[in-house]
Amino acid sequence: MSLDEMKNALERIYEKGSEKVPEIKTWNKVYQFVIEGVGEFYVELSNGKMKISNGKHPNPIATLSAKPEVMKKIISGELDSMKAFMTRQLKITGNVLDTVNLKKLIDSGLGKE
Repeated sequence: MSLDEMKNALERIYEKGSEKVPEIKTWNKVYQFVIEGVGEFYVELSNGKMKISNGKHPNPIATLSAKPEVMKKIISGELDSMKAFMTRQLKITGNVLDTVNLKKLIDSGLGKE
């Protein structure tokens, strides 16, 4: 899965999940994604909108790092992100607890409520 495919999948998840997570309208958060051997992008959630940009953000709330196949499984719903974190397939630095909000959005977007 390429970076563009991951970003497109996250956009679809956001479109479906944001309706089910009304508090997202109050979020002002940036999550950095590092896909080993592929590249980096970050997701900005602000004023009820999501923006995905290539590169590195200067001050993300948390950074999520994983191999491409692990991130693909998380984004597709094959692998729970909490399980990936607990088994060290997903590394999170920064505000680990705040990534629960991101998990809630992803789970809602995937229809796992």
